[in-house]
Amino acid sequence: RLLRMFPRLSAVNLKTWFRKIMEQVFLSKVLLWLPQIYFAVILLFVAWRYFVKSGFPRYGVLVRGVIWFRLGYAVLLTIGQYYIWSKEVFLRLLLNTPLSESLPIPLVQKFPEIFNSKIGYFLFYSWGHFWLNFILTIGIAWLFYRFLLVLQRWNSRFFDEGEVKLGFVCALVAGWPGVLVFIALTFAIVILLAMARAIVLHEGYTTLGVPLLLAAAIALWMSSDILSFFNLRLYV
Repeated sequence: RLLRMFPRLSAVNLKTWFRKIMEQVFLSKVLLWLPQIYFAVILLFVAWRYFVKSGFPRYGVLVRGVIWFRLGYAVLLTIGQYYIWSKEVFLRLLLNTPLSESLPIPLVQKFPEIFNSKIGYFLFYSWGHFWLNFILTIGIAWLFYRFLLVLQRWNSRFFDEGEVKLGFVCALVAGWPGVLVFIALTFAIVILLAMARAIVLHEGYTTLGVPLLLAAAIALWMSSDILSFFNLRLYV
């Protein structure tokens, strides 16, 4: 019936139009909100694990779930970027642009056999926009985990059972650059809660579990706004 009303339309044109609409929806909406939704679910599991004190889900499973998701997401973004550039004549040139090792870029100079290839610029773009985020997230989350282990050995009263692993999961969820906001917020919330407990309950300290969860939730949804507020977005 639709084809009768609009004779110029054909099954091929409708299929092409529908495909473009779905591509735009997928690239602009699904890819944007998929990590937020996934990590929000992870935080719900983490909160359940922490407050209910059950053995399910194990923190190790949650850690692997976050890492594998971030790895898969980086792969998906890389493939999506290649697909977008391959569809446009002008952007297709970027898929055939090698980077010379004479460029004053340390990474390019260190790996000329990679970036001087046909897709050198695409690899460099993907590294800076997708893969560096993954590496920094894993690296900083691991350093934060090691810091919590040292802090626990120094003074275990700040920790309930499992809170070091909880901190590792939360740092992975916050991601880069949100993990910076997450770490700062964690200690800020610890101080505020300690002051409140000292005034109301006359207790001078608090454990890290609740501050870690609150900081992770705030960093997940508001880290970009917080960084922009303090004019730090350009630096990270």
